[in-house]
Amino acid sequence: MSSIRLYVGVAAAWFPALCWPQRTPAASSGELLVIAIQNNRELSAVRQRAEEARGLLKQAGVRPALTLEATGATGRPLGTPGEEQYGAGFSQTFETAGKRSRRIEVVEKQLALAEAEYDERVRQLRFEIRARYAELAGESERLGILDRLHAAYGQSLQLMTARVEQGDASALERDLLSVELNRTTAQRETAAGRLEAARADLARIAGLTDPQAVAAPRQAAVPQGPPDLVTLKESGLAKRPDLRAAGLLMEQGVAEIALAKAQSHADITLSAGYSRVYSSFDGQFGTAANGAITPLHDRDDILSAGVSVPLFGRKRNAGNIEAAVARSRGSQYRREFLERSIPLEIEGAWKRLNSARQAYQTLHDNVLRQAEKNLEVIRRAYELGQLRLLDVLNEQRRLLDTELAGVDAKLDVLRALAELERASGEELP
Repeated sequence: MSSIRLYVGVAAAWFPALCWPQRTPAASSGELLVIAIQNNRELSAVRQRAEEARGLLKQAGVRPALTLEATGATGRPLGTPGEEQYGAGFSQTFETAGKRSRRIEVVEKQLALAEAEYDERVRQLRFEIRARYAELAGESERLGILDRLHAAYGQSLQLMTARVEQGDASALERDLLSVELNRTTAQRETAAGRLEAARADLARIAGLTDPQAVAAPRQAAVPQGPPDLVTLKESGLAKRPDLRAAGLLMEQGVAEIALAKAQSHADITLSAGYSRVYSSFDGQFGTAANGAITPLHDRDDILSAGVSVPLFGRKRNAGNIEAAVARSRGSQYRREFLERSIPLEIEGAWKRLNSARQAYQTLHDNVLRQAEKNLEVIRRAYELGQLRLLDVLNEQRRLLDTELAGVDAKLDVLRALAELERASGEELP
């Protein structure tokens, strides 16, 4: 009987509530987000759109350049050497209807839009990291449960093998334990594979090249209740970057309409120049001041000024105006859609979180504790010889399934929390 008690004591070592083995401290999801912001190349590519817009903003303020012109004309190649003309001038185009300020306004909206798109990508990245981090924590907890059970089965099998050799137990009991040990081994291998896959996926999102740089977290805690639903809805409408981007797109569309209308007005080009014209007359002579005979020639210095205005009507840019109006209207519809859908999205995520938390509490507080008590009763009955080992193993299996169901329920809570964060645009505790 003493050997039976020894076996049962070892086999039941995993029955109480789990105590996690000591692990290397893992980076939190917030720390991984900081790493991802620094290393994630896709996010870096989105960040460059803002840099591109800043460059375009500088270019949008550039005024039309002053044009300098130099001319020369001579008749010598054509046999009329007496005719020559030289001149220089400049011209300046002046934009009308506020085209420069309209261009700047459009690019300013483009810059603000690029920053909003970057914030939106960070919001999505935060959700991906929180969701993958929850999966990593869940798989780590699942593997911890199976590790403890596997170790307990291994020790129990050794003791049972010794009892069989001494004739104190049947070979069937040893074989039953061997089956449970192999079954747990297969479950451990599956959980370990999912754990490494989640680790690698999290490293990919964070922009890390070595998956082992992401340590498996300790047992994740179930969060407390979320903030008030009304507060979350207000936060979503105030902080969601995609809603801000939709508003900026609408404002950019309005600015593009104003720019397209301004471009339908012709620009004015002012020009000024100076030219000198030399002319001589073949066979014509005159008398110089000193009485000498000299060929007749003429020199004229001329100043010129001009105004150039392209002749086109406002319909010339009508197509661009219609396109800008359509873009602005589409952005307005998109914003209205988000304003209506965001509160509903938040409410749905909030209800899923509450339901998942209630399911987890029921499993943890009622089902799991009762299952542990049931196993303890069956274990004591087995020690007294009233039940078979198969009864103990079946109850152990039910308890294991309950523990793993609790892990899945906790994972559902963490996923729902991540979804609520993404819907509200606010990082929740």
